[in-house]
Amino acid sequence: MRRQRGFNLIELMIGLAISLMGLAAVSGVMMTFSKKRTAITQSMATQDNGVMALYRLERDISQAGYGLAPLQSCTTVVDGSNSFVPYGVIIGDGGAGVSDTITVQGTNPASGIPGTELTVSGGNTMSSSAYNVRSAVGFSVNDRVVATNFLPTCTMTTVTAVNTGATPNTISYTPSLTGNSNAGYLVYFGAAGEFFSRRYSVSTSTMTVGDYPLYTAAPLVDDIVFLKAQYGLADTTSSTTVTRWVSGATALTSANVGRVVAIRVGVVARSAARENETIEQPSSIVVFQELSDSSATVDAVSYTLPDMRSRYRAYSTIIPLKNVIWTR
Repeated sequence: MRRQRGFNLIELMIGLAISLMGLAAVSGVMMTFSKKRTAITQSMATQDNGVMALYRLERDISQAGYGLAPLQSCTTVVDGSNSFVPYGVIIGDGGAGVSDTITVQGTNPASGIPGTELTVSGGNTMSSSAYNVRSAVGFSVNDRVVATNFLPTCTMTTVTAVNTGATPNTISYTPSLTGNSNAGYLVYFGAAGEFFSRRYSVSTSTMTVGDYPLYTAAPLVDDIVFLKAQYGLADTTSSTTVTRWVSGATALTSANVGRVVAIRVGVVARSAARENETIEQPSSIVVFQELSDSSATVDAVSYTLPDMRSRYRAYSTIIPLKNVIWTR
């Protein structure tokens, strides 16, 4: 009989050991690759969310304040059971380590008319249901208007009729108000829906937005955990150069609202998935750098990371107010 040939037990054991060592090496490489891929994926998702959050904020803030210039003397605009402060951007300060809220407001009337002066006739600028106006051109039924003859509180109403054939011209409105003979201005606010007032905030780990008048928060961008904003103030209302940055704790008034020439906004985005191991990263990240200005006030803002197994990225930008000229 021919001699049988093959592997003996020792040779099989050696071959198996070599195979296992090769598999272990490949598995290690694959695990390292998987971790790096996960880290890159989470970082890219964090970047996308942060950039998207800034884009939405920048888009609205850059248009804030349009159409509100005639209302700068109003401390409050009353709209039936609702009311709002007629400033382009209002920062609600959350305090150290707590997100702010940012309310962005403006109007974009299709007709482009600013409004008209109220005219005293027979001792009355307005009756309980109609304004006497210098000109009623451009006004239409269902337009929204704001009267400034009750300063510092102004009143928003809805046009029900326009009479250009009488002397003086009249614009009827609803609901009824108390008649008076105060001089003032009737600001054209456009058709219903052309006035916008949006409030941005952070709820848990989502940036939300809510519209006037209820500001009911709706999810906008996921995995945003921190939101901060600051006013960029000029020294005077005739200057367009920021000399200091202040938080929303500095309340806007009719005296200083015209000095706001820019808004600084910062967000912190977090990765959606937590990793199995602690990530090597600083315990806090800078949201706002300290900027050189004429104020001794420290305007830098940092965010302390609550979880070292998630990835965080901070993004910030400075947004000049395009409509700042309307307040000057």
